[in-house]
Amino acid sequence: MKTEFFVDYDLYDTTALQDAVESTESNSSFADIRKMKEGIPAPSYGTLEHNLFVLDGSMEEFPDNPDDLVYFSKNFIQTNSSYQYCGGEMYAGDDLDGPVDEVYKRQSIEIQFTENHTSYGITLHFLDAYPTEIEVLWYDLFGTLKSRKRFYPDSLVYFCKNQVEEYGRIEIVFLRALPYHNVKLQYIEYGTKITWGSESIKSGKLVNDTDPTSDKIKTDKLTFSFVDAADEFNLGNADGLHRTFQRNQQMFPYEMARGKKIPLGTFFLDNVSTTKNVTKISAIDYKGKLADTDFMSGRMYEGERAGRLIDEIMEAAGIKDYAVDDETADMLLYGTLKVQTCQKALREVLFACGSVINTSHRAGIEIRKNNRIVTAAIPRSRKFSTTYQIDKYVSDVKVKYKTWTLEDKESEITKGAYDTGIHTIQLSNPADNMTASAGLILEQTPYYVVIKVDESSEVIITGQKYVGEELAVQAGIEHIKPGEMRNIKTFSGTLLNFESAKRVAENILDYYGLQQIIKTKHLAEDEKTGDWVEIENTVSDHANFVAAIESLSTDLTGGFISTSKCRGYFKTVTDYYFADDELYADEGMGAVI
Repeated sequence: MKTEFFVDYDLYDTTALQDAVESTESNSSFADIRKMKEGIPAPSYGTLEHNLFVLDGSMEEFPDNPDDLVYFSKNFIQTNSSYQYCGGEMYAGDDLDGPVDEVYKRQSIEIQFTENHTSYGITLHFLDAYPTEIEVLWYDLFGTLKSRKRFYPDSLVYFCKNQVEEYGRIEIVFLRALPYHNVKLQYIEYGTKITWGSESIKSGKLVNDTDPTSDKIKTDKLTFSFVDAADEFNLGNADGLHRTFQRNQQMFPYEMARGKKIPLGTFFLDNVSTTKNVTKISAIDYKGKLADTDFMSGRMYEGERAGRLIDEIMEAAGIKDYAVDDETADMLLYGTLKVQTCQKALREVLFACGSVINTSHRAGIEIRKNNRIVTAAIPRSRKFSTTYQIDKYVSDVKVKYKTWTLEDKESEITKGAYDTGIHTIQLSNPADNMTASAGLILEQTPYYVVIKVDESSEVIITGQKYVGEELAVQAGIEHIKPGEMRNIKTFSGTLLNFESAKRVAENILDYYGLQQIIKTKHLAEDEKTGDWVEIENTVSDHANFVAAIESLSTDLTGGFISTSKCRGYFKTVTDYYFADDELYADEGMGAVI
């Protein structure tokens, strides 16, 4: 089987789009330049431009009040390339005695930024038809011209290639178009997408990890290297494209196998290195991205829905592409969340819910309750090797948690010397109803206080402390296996009460009761970590295994071969069917596992 590995890389400035403020004096009244960031689609409208409106039903009638047009030039664009600019007006040739006809006045868009940005160029998304000549000018934040270049678009999505560093303003001037045509621009991207494929990629490896108990959220990692024939990404090249690399730039790896495109997930740049002309890129998935931002909004929770808290964590991390199943979203949470990374905060939610997070083979994040529904199979025909071992026996699982009580008395929470200004003071222990001896408290949560100090002074924060009492729930096997000794595994969570801690302990004990560890080396297909799969036994006379995939390490350039680690059990029945919540097999009946 021939396989090929590709990576689509978004070489964009990751902050320019949101920082941009677009303006123009040449937009039509029915278009809205403020929608430039939204990337909204628009149909082809029939307008009275020259040879545009073909009466074959392919264009929609122009509405009275369109709400999907971003930039629709107020006037036509002059087709004579000899026109030039002077003082904001367009003039023909060397005749600077007066402006050309009103119908051909300057058509342009200006983008202002508040911070410096660096990109490999800009990508323009046009509607219906593209202009045939434009000029783009890049300025710094102080208005000094940094670069000026003309481009000749030849497609509706056109990349203006020009690497400019630390610009603060861009002006796009439309010079020429088809005769008697307007310019219609819908969207601007600050950079472009590039693709590395089998002709340049030298090696690639993908490591996926999932903890079915959700005691940890493990980051998936992608590493690959490519031959940089043009020396564009060499860190020693002062003008190289490596200068446009930024953390959080997205990449979308995929494998071509059996004629099918297999997406491998969404990843974000983490590290770049170069040796001679080979560049190595390391990237992390959304789970790793969660570790880059702190969750500051933790508080005390008394039966709050998990879905709401997940939404708050994702918003803090700047992640929009995620899905949560209803069972997880409706779980109730009790306890607290201190200031910590969004990844650790989400771990607490998932641990309390008994849910797992998955990003493998997905564009975004999937969060769902852990279950033992078999979704894939690894047959002997795809396996190169299989090894088995019995994991250490676990007889008991203890889950620790705290209950919290607000003290009646007031006491000192923290104190320190602060200069004039606004300060955020993080608290190691939760408190409420806080006051300050100096300055003004602008905001307070159980774990931080925002205070405004008018003049340098010592500030004492007083309030009521929350006192936590540590409790524990233990689930155990009443009669252990002959020859085994009791072995306790201990876990802790901060969003639990007695009932949920008991449920979590029982679920973890049940999972560790599956002692079969199966390791396979096989041709990869659509199986993902966190999935339950049926693994065909190497001996055809013996039963197969049902197991959860905990880790997958895949060689992306060496035949798309995965090495997996799974935990599961012998499947003792082969022909069965479901009826409600019972499993029937021949003459036997038992509860569904």
